[in-house]
Amino acid sequence: MVNKFKHLKSNWAIFGIIFALSLFLVLPQLLNHSLVLGGDSLFHFNRIYDTYMQFKTGNYSYFQSNYGFQQSGRVVNALYGPGMAYLLGSSLLVLQSWIKFEVMTSFFIFFVSGYSMYFLSRELNSTKKISLLTASLFMGSFYVTRWSIDQNFMTWGVMLMPLIVLIGIKMIKNNAQDLKILSLALIVSLIIQIHLLSALMSIGVLGVFFIIGFIQTNQKLQLFLKCLFASLLSLVLTFNVWGSMLDIFTTNKLYTTFAHVNMSSSTMNLSTANYSPSQIGLVISLIFILQIVLLFSKWHEISLANKTVTILGIFFLILTSSLVPWNRLAALIPPLQNFLQFPFRFDSFATVLLLGGFGATISTISLPGAIKNGELFLIIGSIFILGQSYIDIQHQNEIWNSDSPVAYKGSIVFSNHPNKKQIKHAFTDNDLSKGLILAKKIAPDYLPNNNSKKIDFHNNTYIKDVIMHQPNVIKTVTDKGNLNLKWVAAKKGEKISLPIVLYSNSEITLNGKKLRTQDIKLSSLSSPTVKSTQKGINTLTLGYHSKIITKTSLTTVILTWIISILAAITLTFKKSKKEIS
Repeated sequence: MVNKFKHLKSNWAIFGIIFALSLFLVLPQLLNHSLVLGGDSLFHFNRIYDTYMQFKTGNYSYFQSNYGFQQSGRVVNALYGPGMAYLLGSSLLVLQSWIKFEVMTSFFIFFVSGYSMYFLSRELNSTKKISLLTASLFMGSFYVTRWSIDQNFMTWGVMLMPLIVLIGIKMIKNNAQDLKILSLALIVSLIIQIHLLSALMSIGVLGVFFIIGFIQTNQKLQLFLKCLFASLLSLVLTFNVWGSMLDIFTTNKLYTTFAHVNMSSSTMNLSTANYSPSQIGLVISLIFILQIVLLFSKWHEISLANKTVTILGIFFLILTSSLVPWNRLAALIPPLQNFLQFPFRFDSFATVLLLGGFGATISTISLPGAIKNGELFLIIGSIFILGQSYIDIQHQNEIWNSDSPVAYKGSIVFSNHPNKKQIKHAFTDNDLSKGLILAKKIAPDYLPNNNSKKIDFHNNTYIKDVIMHQPNVIKTVTDKGNLNLKWVAAKKGEKISLPIVLYSNSEITLNGKKLRTQDIKLSSLSSPTVKSTQKGINTLTLGYHSKIITKTSLTTVILTWIISILAAITLTFKKSKKEIS
């Protein structure tokens, strides 16, 4: 009974500290009553608003953006973190406010990041105190704060990276006896449903752990079968993601995300200054250096798990730095400019791996005063990191109450040159669409490219065809998830260009009759120009038909998630009950 009480008391203390630190980091937004409109805000707000409206109206469309992105019918969510888009849309449905949405999602990210890092550190045999300190450092690290500062969506993937490493460690410890098929499948599938680049990095990391585990275990078949079954389950859990990619990418020529030509300008290096997109910062740099030195000086005392995470961390540290000739690599492999874009993204895993490894090292090596001095160093480091994070978040939130409340105006088109009062009113209105109508984000992601030649995306094309080209057309969404466009023609045969985009599997009917390809003239963005088939009111209906992603397949994915989560909760509860007793 006494042990049970101590166990619960210890867990509540950890919960309380991580909760308090999460609250501390969202305090600037609470005190400023502010909304952060950063570099990626409007893009993701449009994604989330679209799923929010689907829940609100019951008019579901998995592929088309019928509510977000100027009701253009473009495909975004099906290819970019679809599962997370719907989860966030449901959150917005409950919160009914962009400010509340930012506060709650930021708090959630800090809280889960803290706990995931704590669990990783404990798996690496760090003491509870040191695990809590590494969790605190991770909560205030560069990438974990990116959602609060500019709504960088990779933060959602980074939040789960410690759990990816934790699963990897289970592959190389105790002959993988503790590796659970369900846990592996759920964590990998969740990160795939959130952010694809984070998922690819995670799969690469797990691949390294699998190879090491396979080499050193005497139960190779068991490890292989566990990973095989987890992979098969993950394929079902993420069918909506890779199925959508097959559907869209194999039948359309699309514009990519913007190409970051000078990739070498977006590296991160060890530094003595505060952390930034180009500098790792003094505290984290010291931790990285100390861990690398201790690894090689105390090699025989370091566990296989710690050696693996540290060497992997060094690899990611090199990738994120200017030691790699990124511009030369990009010249040889141009897709890097579109898909990776910023090498500093590798800092995410470098931080997770080296921070976790450092906590384990000072907890386990036979060095006089290692734990005591290590704790003191981590306490001081945490104060510095969390302090800088608070200041950075505070600075970003102060912008809302300035003369220019939009923190980042790049690639944004404003309607009617609004003043600060109009901008603030639009984004705090009960009608969540008003801010998105006032400020429109230009982004090429997944737009159809109807050019016969390779031509880069131009902002002016999207502005002309979709954003500013708003003829007297009324758009409504049907209960089947189709988009209706109505206009009045002065005469039969009158031509009209419509502010929507078409894909190969788009289906359009005009006044009840399916249009043929020769009946439509497409712009470079696949925006259609059609002839009115009657005088007066004309109605065009836009839908999307996929042979791969169907209602049956989506239902199967959802049911598999529900069953898997319930099974995981049941097994975790039974295990916890057994440990406490």
